[in-house]
Amino acid sequence: MTSTRPQSNRLPIRLCGCLLFVIAATLTGVASAAAPSATVETCFAPENDCAAFAVGAIDRAEREILVGAYGLTTGAGIVEALLRAYQRGVGVKLIADKTTPCGRNSGIDPLASAGVPVWIDHNARIAHAKTMVIDGAVTLNGSYNWTRGAAANSEDLNLVASAAVAGAYAAHWRDRQALSQRFDRREDWCRADAR
Repeated sequence: MTSTRPQSNRLPIRLCGCLLFVIAATLTGVASAAAPSATVETCFAPENDCAAFAVGAIDRAEREILVGAYGLTTGAGIVEALLRAYQRGVGVKLIADKTTPCGRNSGIDPLASAGVPVWIDHNARIAHAKTMVIDGAVTLNGSYNWTRGAAANSEDLNLVASAAVAGAYAAHWRDRQALSQRFDRREDWCRADAR
């Protein structure tokens, strides 16, 4: 499919409500009612600017963004967009892998310093989630890390507009939050004995 916009060939896809119901039911382990159809947009790196794709979704947030991050660095525009969202009153909350705060250019420091609540998932071997649930209606997910370096990799990022899918991801996020440790300061966390 050819796009009219340069640097972008995101593909809008209409999925059957039944398929999304199966996905949501599988993620939550509970089935209750068929989900309505959803809109899915895709972005593929390095061909497209997937950071801008994510930033656009973040900039449209009005109430809440639940972030799952394996990698999160400054410089891609994503951390900066999360900070803008938080500053305009959006409830931004983050769960990250135990190594994320300690990496070079970690986006955890500016977010935590601004007051964004951050938890570290220390129970999972690797907290490899790369997700955002926005306003309980939109889910960003895929292989794309929230990092500057991801733009050079072969990656995918999907935006799924479905309350049922967003609900399943939000429930999983909250389950992981309950198992995670609140992050306060990098200096305390990044000592070898803290992890």
